[in-house]
Amino acid sequence: MKGDLQSAGRAFASSIRVDEPGAWRGPVPGAPDDYAALITAIGPGTLAGVLRLLVPGDAEEERHRTPDIPAEARLWGVFATGETCWWLPVRPDPADWLIVLVGRGHQQLNISTGEFLTRWLDGGLDLPVLSLPPVRRERVLTRAAPAPVPDPEVRRDPLAQLKTIVGPGRPQVHDWDAIEGELGTRLPTDYKRLQESFPATVWNGFFVVAPKDTASHHEMHRDLLEDWCADDRPEDADPDEYFYVFPEPGGLLFCASTEGRDVLCWDTRDPDPDRWPVVRLDFGGPVDYGCTITELLVDVLTGCSGMTSKEIGDPATWAWPIWGPDPVT
Repeated sequence: MKGDLQSAGRAFASSIRVDEPGAWRGPVPGAPDDYAALITAIGPGTLAGVLRLLVPGDAEEERHRTPDIPAEARLWGVFATGETCWWLPVRPDPADWLIVLVGRGHQQLNISTGEFLTRWLDGGLDLPVLSLPPVRRERVLTRAAPAPVPDPEVRRDPLAQLKTIVGPGRPQVHDWDAIEGELGTRLPTDYKRLQESFPATVWNGFFVVAPKDTASHHEMHRDLLEDWCADDRPEDADPDEYFYVFPEPGGLLFCASTEGRDVLCWDTRDPDPDRWPVVRLDFGGPVDYGCTITELLVDVLTGCSGMTSKEIGDPATWAWPIWGPDPVT
């Protein structure tokens, strides 16, 4: 594996145009072999105008700005937009280390540094922690510090982002006509795409209702929803301002829960299911996330929602292991 990584690093380096040629003559301590080969060939600098590639040990002040990063993590890259790239040495062999990105939340990737850089430059990773959209970028390295650059408006696909967190999934087939017929309403396209892509409905303590269970699980939670709506709604309530329970017009429709006993529903007041936001029942009043179930799931799995714990560490020790974009072999 060491030889393979070194060869991969040199091959990647040969694809990069360096504006100011000059190989790095010093050591590259504590780095995987592909990254060490890359830096040895082209030196540190700014890749594609936005990603500063470091010699490990540089810019350690970033650690103080990233308090949740494990002490053993090693910084290797800083984006112009402030996000940081780390290695997490979960195994003795650097070939088995994970990449951790910290920005809007954090996520781990079970791919090599060279593979990450290749996919990112090709616009093939729509990473939710990065503010930069997934677009093809020039394979150019300069010695200048990165400067923020305007990026084109690119639609961010939450399902594509989810796949960078939990892997590619496996296609599923559902009889939506039968499911929606039993339920008595159409369901959001976002939810259908999610369920057609993954067999599991549980991620890190977040439970999305399975298609075949949408009607039965809503009925199972009906009394809870009725009690919550009644407690939240005064007797003279304006029906446009307070919630009722589906199949009442515009009623709450159960869609998910968490191991912490959070209950989440679609707010069905809009006649278009694709515009239904997810709402969490809370004793202080409803929490309207204003997003789809897949968008919320991405936030949960990157540690942005606060509903479940999403720590950085070895996925092999987690009850619901989440490795990254590729299947674990």
